[in-house]
Amino acid sequence: MTTFNPRRILETLDRHGVDYVVIGGIGAVLHGSPMMTTDLDIVPASGTSNLEALATALNSLNARLITGDPDGLKIDFTAKQLQKWIVEFRFLNLTTDHGQLDIVYRPGGTAGYQDLIRAAETLEIGPIQVRVASLEDIIRSKQAVGRDRDLEQLPTLRLVLEQKRSGIRPGQLVRIPWGLEQPRTGMVLAVRGFGPAARASVRVHLDDGEEELDFPVSILEPANG
Repeated sequence: MTTFNPRRILETLDRHGVDYVVIGGIGAVLHGSPMMTTDLDIVPASGTSNLEALATALNSLNARLITGDPDGLKIDFTAKQLQKWIVEFRFLNLTTDHGQLDIVYRPGGTAGYQDLIRAAETLEIGPIQVRVASLEDIIRSKQAVGRDRDLEQLPTLRLVLEQKRSGIRPGQLVRIPWGLEQPRTGMVLAVRGFGPAARASVRVHLDDGEEELDFPVSILEPANG
């Protein structure tokens, strides 16, 4: 059984210069979602040169069409073939040497790559940079598709979005209310949980040194806000 390793797939796409946006479950995970997923969903730019790069990357990944055969159907991918399939069928479900890769032309609730790229975030994954659809767009798409599993994920994703909008994340300087005194300043070391229950470990500057303390995220404010 193939072990799902999305990082290896992303590194291969990067090595071949493929222009795409990550969506779906992995996109949500990269935004901080705690939910697990077993496939990688991408929306590629549809230009011919990019589809040529994508075809080369797919062949490098030993990509096969998912069929009734557990090993999938091996195909020598070309740009012309991808353009026809992606536009006509709207998506391709593939298995690779590093797990499942789904190529989507126009995710539900969106107008495709050009729509998603406008608000996409560039995130660092090891040595590479990956463009990921905004969490708002991932939520929009899952809501539009409306499958049971997508709808079940929405409450958690909305809590993650609420936390992201609070601006509190590891490495950030924050102000901490401290009784009736002047607010103290500290650096966030880690954030745990989501929504109203989220808490942060903060290295706080005290009169006699520094100490790591735990606070509800809801009381913290960005120091540069």
